[in-house]
Formats: sequence, C-alpha cells, structure tokens
Amino acid sequence: MPANATKNGAKPVAKDTVSHIHLVSRMLKEEVYYPEHAPRKATAEYRAMHKQLVVDQDHPCLVCGVRNSTINDPQKNLVHAKQIETHHHIVEWSLANAIDLAKFNDRIVSHLRHRNPHKYGNDFTQQQMEDWVDHDPDNIWVLCDVHHRHSLVGIHSITGPIFGPQDLIRDDYDYTPAANAPAQTQ
Repeated sequence: MPANATKNGAKPVAKDTVSHIHLVSRMLKEEVYYPEHAPRKATAEYRAMHKQLVVDQDHPCLVCGVRNSTINDPQKNLVHAKQIETHHHIVEWSLANAIDLAKFNDRIVSHLRHRNPHKYGNDFTQQQMEDWVDHDPDNIWVLCDVHHRHSLVGIHSITGPIFGPQDLIRDDYDYTPAANAPAQTQ
C-alpha cells in the first residue's frame, strides 16, 4: 500500500486543509418558564423611547443597516424588511418579574457604571430596574423585523453564536439559506 493512501485507497486529508463550505442544520428546542405577567402593552415611556431611537434618531438595524428612513429603498433594504422594531436585549420584558434585583445591580448596573458613572452611580430600586427593562436605550437594540423575528436569521429564533456575527459577514457571502429568500417573520 502506498504511504499516502489509507486502507480503502483514499488519500488522507492534510490536517491543515480548510474544509469546504457546508450547511449545519439543527432544531432548536427551548423550554423556559416565564413568570406571571400582564399581557404586553407598550407603555408611554416605551413608545417614546421607540420613537426616539427609530424615528427621531433613525438608528439602523444592528445587523443589516436598514433604517426607518430607508425601509422603502430597495437598494438599501436588501433583506426586504417591512418595519424597524426594538428588541429588549439584556433582559427580555417578559422576564422582568423573575429578575433578582441584587444580581441585577451586581452584574448589570455595576458593569454599566464603568461606561456611565453618572447614570449608574447608585444601585437601582425595583421600580428603576423594571423601568430600565421596559424602556431604557441601554436595554434596547434597534432591529428590522427580519433580524428580529425571521425564523432563520431573527434574534428570537436562532442561537447567539449564529446571530452575533451577522453584521460582520462579507457582502458577497451567503451566510444563511435566508440570504436570498423573501423575508418571512413570525
């Protein structure tokens, strides 16, 4: 048998060979007990914050860059988003009643204190924490409906390691099967 062949005759793959592009497909199963809470109804403060970020400041989708002002421009709205939305990033609104205030102050407020000592100089009260979860821009990401709720690329549907680098992927690379598919949100 030649030195560069395996038992079945195939040549071994060098350890430093780059693998070919391949699709990884998995079914995500998630089970979470949400605490009791009232049905979601946008507060006046949330609506004001949403308007400030989406309309007044015209923040882009964190992933694709489409803005409220460019949503109707097909050359700037490459994912065919229909609207710009806001997403509770660090703490989901529906989980606010399960958040331990001492842990929140120790892990979130103390971390943010380094960035903004004036705003986060003191630990939060329960009400301040609930208000922060609902409508503070430090807990809110601006996303288009596609990157918020799409079944293959939306933050509510895929794992963090796959969602995270979407805004860093080269324009000439189809990262997901949804890259060229029409937007389908839940």
